[in-house]
Amino acid sequence: MRRGVVDLFGPGAELDHVGLAAVRIDDVLPGLDRVTDPIQGVTVGFFDLHGLVIEAIEPASDSSPISSQLAKGNRLLHLCYRVPDLQAAIASARSKGLLPLAKPVPAKAFDGLKIAWLFSRTMGLFELLETPREG
Repeated sequence: MRRGVVDLFGPGAELDHVGLAAVRIDDVLPGLDRVTDPIQGVTVGFFDLHGLVIEAIEPASDSSPISSQLAKGNRLLHLCYRVPDLQAAIASARSKGLLPLAKPVPAKAFDGLKIAWLFSRTMGLFELLETPREG
């Protein structure tokens, strides 16, 4: 079967990780290193699953934005793409109907690099991680 091609975020976009909600990260992988991000209201830890990076995400408080997803039984939360130019990627995504959910903010889990959240009515939630090209 021939595969279709979709370009939402422009040149240089690469899959970084898949976000997975967890009531407790220790239920997914005990002892996983983690970081709490007060801006996002979550605690996260990363692990490799057969070559795919998974971000395990647990609520940092009862008012965490993922608490409602956990209550609904949703575990698969988002796909995250590294992009060389966050504003260009957002503009590309907007031109294809994705809706930015908030202004880009620095993320503690990524050493202060900026992230942005976008929503597609047909494909769900995406996170963009600005990772400027080296050199």
